[in-house]
Amino acid sequence: MNNRDCPYDHFSDKATISLYDMSINGGPQRGVFDIKEQKAFYYESAVNFIVIIICWVMVFILSAGFLIEFEKGTRSLVFVLPMLTVGFLSVIAGTIFYKINPLTRYVRYATFSGFFFMYVFTLLSATTPVTFTFVFPLVTLFCLYVDRWFMIIVCSLVLLLNGIYIANKFIHVNKLEIGEEAYNQFTTTMLIHTFVLLLFMSSLIAIVYVFHRLRQAMDYKIQEAQHARATGQKLYAQATIDDLTGVFNRRHFVERVGEQLNETSVGCSLLLLDIDDFKRINDVHGHLAGDKVLITFSSLLAKVYADYGIVGRVGGEEFAIFLKERFAGDSDERSERLRRMIEGSETWINEEKTISVTTSGGLVSANRDGITFEELFQQADKALYVSKNAGKNRITRAAPIE
Repeated sequence: MNNRDCPYDHFSDKATISLYDMSINGGPQRGVFDIKEQKAFYYESAVNFIVIIICWVMVFILSAGFLIEFEKGTRSLVFVLPMLTVGFLSVIAGTIFYKINPLTRYVRYATFSGFFFMYVFTLLSATTPVTFTFVFPLVTLFCLYVDRWFMIIVCSLVLLLNGIYIANKFIHVNKLEIGEEAYNQFTTTMLIHTFVLLLFMSSLIAIVYVFHRLRQAMDYKIQEAQHARATGQKLYAQATIDDLTGVFNRRHFVERVGEQLNETSVGCSLLLLDIDDFKRINDVHGHLAGDKVLITFSSLLAKVYADYGIVGRVGGEEFAIFLKERFAGDSDERSERLRRMIEGSETWINEEKTISVTTSGGLVSANRDGITFEELFQQADKALYVSKNAGKNRITRAAPIE
């Protein structure tokens, strides 16, 4: 392995946790909910649900008004049927979108399109002097702060249409024809119409501003929660991870192995490894070079045993791997594969020079329950010294603990 792929400063806090994740069951706790996803759910789902309910109610109200006007003869069936069809199809489509995905904005677009269509035609073909234009701003309240630009355009159209409507009324109403009293009443009605529209629009803007500030406050709380969770993960990693190599430190490794042995020790294996002639590397090339060798060495351990065992640094240049029963069957083959990988690896100590190292190891398995970590470690340590005395660069298996 080329250490250019694994530079000395590779093990930042993030990288340490990343390598830590590769140890079996060793990453930061899983199942912690994603706060951003929860935020999206609370905002989008709730808003979509409210929009659907409001639009269903509004479509029913407008449809009832159309039918009443049809009964009175002020609306034709040619007008009423398309209005009812468009209105109900839009809210049905929005409801279907919500069932498929409660977070999609198409829920709002579908439900509003039909309602807005009914509203516009009601305004353009008004059969009464005043239409209740303030109903629409009330509905937009529930999604303006989610789709601001879309709804700002819609509200601008509403204001424009109402302006055209009021101007048209003033143009076509003749004071002399209807009389001064009727004209004054008409003028008062238009002013009330304008005042109510502006009142509700301004109220809408104020309420949307409040919603915006509340959302900012929630975003701040979410950022605090994310920061607290990241800090907790960092502190947890600092307490359990060797900061140089990114594998478990000795204390946490012993704790994790002890937990596994408490469940069962039958078939479990412990591999103890030592980098050959590591002191000479520090003496000849310096401790910085030795640190780089340790980083390369531990990354190879994590690569080979990422999904199979618990990896820990138990001494200066000593590492240990614990294999549970279901993985212990190929412990000899896997340990030999690791030995060959280490033998063939290179660590770059500068731009021009590399170091190659070998490793010696001791491997022991347990065939009965009740085995302690100390027993496994002692037998693996004896096997390790056999490898050292036999010429190094080899893995020696100790007799199984019966």
